[in-house]
Amino acid sequence: MEGPLPLKTLSEKTLHQTADPRLTAYCPSMDLVALGTTDQQVLIYRLNGQRVYGATQKNSKLRVNSIKWKPNGQLLAVAWNDGSVRLVGAESGKIVHQFSTGDAVTEITCMGWSSNLTNKTSNSQREDTIWNDLLNSDSGASDNSLFLNLPRDLSLIDIERSLPKLSLLAAGGSTEDVFSSRSSLDALFRPFDPKDNDAVDIMVVGTDDGEVHLTIYDSFLVGSFQTPKNTIGKGLQLIKHSSSEQLSTHALLMKCPSTRCLYFVPMDLRFISASTGYLSLLASRSTALQNLLRYIHQVQNLMISEWKSTQELPGRFLRNINETLTENNKGDIVQSLYHSVATGHTLPAVKEWLVDELSERGHKRWEKAVVTGLENIRRLIHENMLPALERCSVILSRFSGIAKFQGDDDSVGFSSHQISLIVDTVACLHLVSSKILLQVIDELDLFAAFSSWLRYEIDRLGSDSTSARDDDLEKEAAIDHNKVLLYLQNCMTTSSLEVYFGNLASDDVDNDWTQAEQGLPMFDLLDKQISKQEQGLPYMKGLPRVELLCKFLSRQAQSVFSQIAEAEKRNVLFGQRQEIGTAENDDLTDMRLTILSKSSCVAHLAFVPKDLPSQIQVNRLSFSIENSISKGRSIDASVIQLGDGQIKDLKFLDSSDLLVLWQLREKIILLSIPYSLSGDNGSTIFGGFHMEYTAFDLKSAALQPMMFSNKEVEQQFMKYKIPGEGSFLPERINIRYQTNYSQKDSTRIVILGEDKMHFKVFRFPESASSRQENGSNNEDDISMSN
Repeated sequence: MEGPLPLKTLSEKTLHQTADPRLTAYCPSMDLVALGTTDQQVLIYRLNGQRVYGATQKNSKLRVNSIKWKPNGQLLAVAWNDGSVRLVGAESGKIVHQFSTGDAVTEITCMGWSSNLTNKTSNSQREDTIWNDLLNSDSGASDNSLFLNLPRDLSLIDIERSLPKLSLLAAGGSTEDVFSSRSSLDALFRPFDPKDNDAVDIMVVGTDDGEVHLTIYDSFLVGSFQTPKNTIGKGLQLIKHSSSEQLSTHALLMKCPSTRCLYFVPMDLRFISASTGYLSLLASRSTALQNLLRYIHQVQNLMISEWKSTQELPGRFLRNINETLTENNKGDIVQSLYHSVATGHTLPAVKEWLVDELSERGHKRWEKAVVTGLENIRRLIHENMLPALERCSVILSRFSGIAKFQGDDDSVGFSSHQISLIVDTVACLHLVSSKILLQVIDELDLFAAFSSWLRYEIDRLGSDSTSARDDDLEKEAAIDHNKVLLYLQNCMTTSSLEVYFGNLASDDVDNDWTQAEQGLPMFDLLDKQISKQEQGLPYMKGLPRVELLCKFLSRQAQSVFSQIAEAEKRNVLFGQRQEIGTAENDDLTDMRLTILSKSSCVAHLAFVPKDLPSQIQVNRLSFSIENSISKGRSIDASVIQLGDGQIKDLKFLDSSDLLVLWQLREKIILLSIPYSLSGDNGSTIFGGFHMEYTAFDLKSAALQPMMFSNKEVEQQFMKYKIPGEGSFLPERINIRYQTNYSQKDSTRIVILGEDKMHFKVFRFPESASSRQENGSNNEDDISMSN
């Protein structure tokens, strides 16, 4: 037998913090390594050692439970022990989204993120071919074999790329600061790629309260599910997850917290295979709509904040003079200034206020507060709110088309009537935003005239000269006194924008929104009420409020999201649990799901049995799949005794080999143990060994292990050699598998040192990596996630 092949070193890094061995993840599409540290930092490094991201948790009570890359490598999910999961953009380093798995959660026990085909690939490829044939055919559509699904093709037309990009929002120190970065904003609102319609990303999160949370397309929550219970009624906790791209059945490895017994549970996601072809579109656009609503909510908050800033400082100035005028029975400031504009005479109290209290400095502050606030509102409407509403309309038009062409099939979970009501609310917001924009422009024009007059009055009254100078006369002649009077009459103490931003009594809200709450369109009603308000007639004050419209839009959308999720949730089935034994600890376990055919698959589970640190037990569970429902056929097992060394870590490398870190006294060796009888990918059996499986029954006598001495272990299974073994002692391994998102020959292994301050990245030798690549491309399997 040939000697072990040395791994090729690609990178090595010395850390400044102690790494947590459980928290290592290699990006599937880029050469980025994510690490969690014992002081609760999450760090991302390039292979050259450059740090591209670092986040420190300020709350000392929070701990990182798990990290996991999205299958395409664009996002990193970070799970915390308070039940929250944060999605971090790989390029921007911003938190793109955050969701909670429950208030009672004190630990996330497992997190997996994988991609599944929706079984529509052949249809989509066939339709692409038909379109090309039709466009290149001289006979047009006369050929009866040319069949196209027009509604589906129309729904996949890429319209959003033609829309202008959303503008950035000012950072405010909150989680919504994601909208303040161009890279994170582009990542959030990435247009739907029709090529993605054949696959959907699934996130599986397990919590310590015995629940499994399913999320699709980054942040669209399908639902939470109670895990199966063991024979004594104890809830199980998810510790490992595995899937195959071509299977809607996922493999779950669970444990009983009290007994530490391991259980295998299949989970059938029938909504993937039974989808109508719109699953990816619905999931991605629902997520995009959720993000748009977050964006609109933030814009609305900024608009209200800016409007309040235009009122606060002038309000303080006006309150002071109004108190003085009231004490002297001289009316109010509006009447006094109106009198000054009309007659040129200024009351002594007003003169004192203008010259001594307000003065040039106060006038500049007043002008800056009003002009800046109104200009910001105008910009927020023009550059942020209206474009966001346009995008909402495009997404909702897709939803409407899907609902109309679904016919009697209610699998999408919503109706065209519901979507039309949301479109109506979006139209209401569009109307109100347009009205606000016009009002802001008008108010800016009127205030400019008022501000010029006010500054002129301050200068004139503060001047020692009693005779008017020529330049003063020119300034006064340039002032549009009609606009000054209009500002005093309509905007001085009560802004016209208060109709849209002001506070409102709860009774007005309840009475005015009755029609909307009854599920009736309200655009026409709102239009009439705004017309009444503009004419000075009594109107329904609750309808034009921007904040209330945004809240109502969110409630409507959330109702649709919940119905979509409920439709998918009904198609999630958990199979019968299968007890397989007790592991030494959760870290010394791994699982891999492999597709054998469209109707069958096999799951392999490897773990170190309790109190047997030199043994590895591998269970093989075979399943048949019919109508996307799995059914167990058989379960076999094999046990191997690796001398008297200690197993430090194990991971499935591919569909034939299991990698094991094996410690023999002071040296640590990387072993490669064939666990599949035939290799599954056409590879030769290394060293002439193959694992022998026997029927497994936990109640029967203990399995007899295949015995190997220390020397035989090294001879049989030492297929690879870690460079620098003497100075670098491995502690934990993590594998980056070949995927559709990675380049050729991209299988990598990250090895964390025993001191937890060093890690190295290796590439497998060419002869081995090409075999792994072939196996991965054939099966598209994804190993465990923790």
